Amino acid sequence: MHREREQALIREVLDLHQAGTTSLADDTLRIPAAHYVCEEHAGRERERWFLGQPHLAALSGELPDPGDYRAYEIGGVPIVVVRGPDGEMRAFENICRHRAAPVARGSGQGARALRCPFHGWSYDVRSGALLAQPGACEGFASEDGARLGLRRLALREQSGLVLVDPRRDANGLDADAWLAGLGPELASNHYEAFLPFRARTDRWPCNWKLLLDTYFESYHVASLHRDSLASDYLGLASPADGFGAHNRLIVPLRSILDLARVREEDRSLSAHAVVQYFIAPDVILSHYHGVLAMTRFAPCSASETEVTQMLLTPGPVTSEAEREALERRFSFAHAILSEEDFPESVRVHRNLASKRVESTLVGRNERGVAIFHGALGELLGARNPPSGSPNSA
Repeated sequence: MHREREQALIREVLDLHQAGTTSLADDTLRIPAAHYVCEEHAGRERERWFLGQPHLAALSGELPDPGDYRAYEIGGVPIVVVRGPDGEMRAFENICRHRAAPVARGSGQGARALRCPFHGWSYDVRSGALLAQPGACEGFASEDGARLGLRRLALREQSGLVLVDPRRDANGLDADAWLAGLGPELASNHYEAFLPFRARTDRWPCNWKLLLDTYFESYHVASLHRDSLASDYLGLASPADGFGAHNRLIVPLRSILDLARVREEDRSLSAHAVVQYFIAPDVILSHYHGVLAMTRFAPCSASETEVTQMLLTPGPVTSEAEREALERRFSFAHAILSEEDFPESVRVHRNLASKRVESTLVGRNERGVAIFHGALGELLGARNPPSGSPNSA
């Protein structure tokens, strides 16, 4: 984060605390229960939110070397990103042009070609062109092999972010326009230097937005995290700002109050707060004390979500003591989410599915939630986007 922005956010936190308040939306907001439990609504989200805009496929440090690849799905569309021998990243639909099996699964290293495990068809990692059809016995002689390559998708690698547009008709990817003013700030975080340390994937019987909503407000900290986090976090004074479909939330620790007695040039935000970015449509990037947590939310249906948590470090881990400390941090963060945040979201989902609830109520003091649902509603084409959802830098 640029120094000027960092100092401005610290001042904002201190001013909000002094006033005994937090970042406020224009008005309260009601979110219809159907937006969380209706499969028809989930289908609109899939087409317009997940498949109607670019997304963060990976960080550069996850795929640093030629032949490194990652296969994943977004909105039900299978995609593989792979770094070519020239160092350039490409994205393809992960669909073999023979019988539609995926040509890559999971993640891997050093691939010289993408090879379908079903019948062995292989594809070039640079162009996606069909390379071989082993054992075909002229069975496809009537087909034009030049038209049987993998379908390529628009990709832009910028500032350590690997961005992919899932739309076939996308003519390139303008990352700066899509990031809506957040690009320079993200670039200053040097994501190209971060390396994966540990990751874990779990499934939750809950709508993806309920899991995310908790990330967008710190109002719940004093109650839900009473015995785990509340003593360390303010629970208020959280600046929240929107940038197009994305947003930034500052979650301050109580120690940030000590900075009121420190010269501005000596202040550090990341040592006293979680700096959290939501990168639409499905990723949270959380900075705290020099490490990065990346959490990805992949809806399987309206009532089930796959969540992947990854811890990344700004460079290699060089000692056993550092490794053990990082293991403890990862385990603690996973425990907070899996034992406190997400189980509560599951309970909320069950109540919403009971058909006894018409809507949930979001307060002005939960501005981040309003920003997120405002951006989502706008892209889904809501006639009246939720109130209290300014997208301001």
